[in-house]
Amino acid sequence: IRGSASATGYSGSASATGEYGSASATGEYGSASATGIRGSASATGYSGSASATGIRGSASATGEYGSASATGWAGLAHADGPESKALAEAGGALTLAEHRWNTKTRRFDLIGVFASLVGENGIEAGKWYTLRGGQPVEVTK
Repeated sequence: IRGSASATGYSGSASATGEYGSASATGEYGSASATGIRGSASATGYSGSASATGIRGSASATGEYGSASATGWAGLAHADGPESKALAEAGGALTLAEHRWNTKTRRFDLIGVFASLVGENGIEAGKWYTLRGGQPVEVTK
């Protein structure tokens, strides 16, 4: 109960199992997994992945090409990064953010946000989505 795990660096992985567990991975290709009631997983960095399995779990991926999946009842998946994607199951929800490269500032600017419950706004359970032109678009993993 209430365990936590953290991995920092290239291709690190972190896993937390149990109620209220949290896992965080920071760095390129990092992965974080939380299994259990209200677990949270976060991956920050290029191509990171976060997965939360269990009731009311949350998964967040921030960074280019990140992926977040919440595969338990009432789970929330959040993808915030260029070409990032999210997946949620029935009873869950997802949020997506869209970014565009700004050549003047040499950084990605936030240009759009989308949030929906699974089963609404064309969002289907068990499918990956990214945000393009302000609209959710189904993508393959």
